[in-house]
Amino acid sequence: MRKLEKVFWTVAIVIGIVDVAVFISHAKTPDKTASPVQAKALKPPATGKINVAFIISRGANVMDIAGPWEVFSDAMLNSKGKPWHESDGDDMVMPFNVYTVSDSQNPVDANGLTITPNFTFDNAPKPQVIVIPAQGGRTEAQKAWLLANAATADVTMSVCTGASMLAAYGLLDGQTATTHHSYREQMQKKYPAVHFVGGTRFVEHGNIATAGGLTSGVDLALHVVERYYGQEVAQGTADFLEYRGELWKNPEYAKVQVVVGAQ
Repeated sequence: MRKLEKVFWTVAIVIGIVDVAVFISHAKTPDKTASPVQAKALKPPATGKINVAFIISRGANVMDIAGPWEVFSDAMLNSKGKPWHESDGDDMVMPFNVYTVSDSQNPVDANGLTITPNFTFDNAPKPQVIVIPAQGGRTEAQKAWLLANAATADVTMSVCTGASMLAAYGLLDGQTATTHHSYREQMQKKYPAVHFVGGTRFVEHGNIATAGGLTSGVDLALHVVERYYGQEVAQGTADFLEYRGELWKNPEYAKVQVVVGAQ
């Protein structure tokens, strides 16, 4: 009888240990409804706006430009530096200054949409945020400007195959990155020093970030707004855009997987 009691208590203790382990593991599991993206907060300048430069050249993708452009253009504060609400009325401050920069101010053919750059690489204001949409042009002036400014910018972000510019200029070497799903394998073979992945809307490492295809740029831009001004301002921006996507809070939409063909 004593032997049976000993077995019973041994089993009970084991079950108890297992239950505690399960409880602890559940407690450590991140809440998917919260934001697991714990990027370092960015500090807005004490005065003036945050300059956001969009590099453009021939073949620039319109959605890659327009999505983040609208996010940064529509982020709003009130004059007290608090999140803007409809009750604030015209007490509205736009904290970002967006502009395009290219080799010259000659019109750029963005797949049928003509865009006249605001500045050249010689006279563009110094940016705190750099956005690189998908595009075809590569020049030495572009490379020199990007490398010099990415070294001091708060964020340098690509959208879609704009990641190829970052990769070509060595800014993604040894890092994980993402791009449009149709081009991930191709870009992995072309840039073996980069670790391309799928299953996520964007990937960031320090001051370098890459977004997936097209509309992913909206998510990454909202995330950048959140890093500067907090989630309430970013959510207010999304609401103003009538954008109902939530992946800027939790960018993983599937299991993150290394691209087939990776070295």
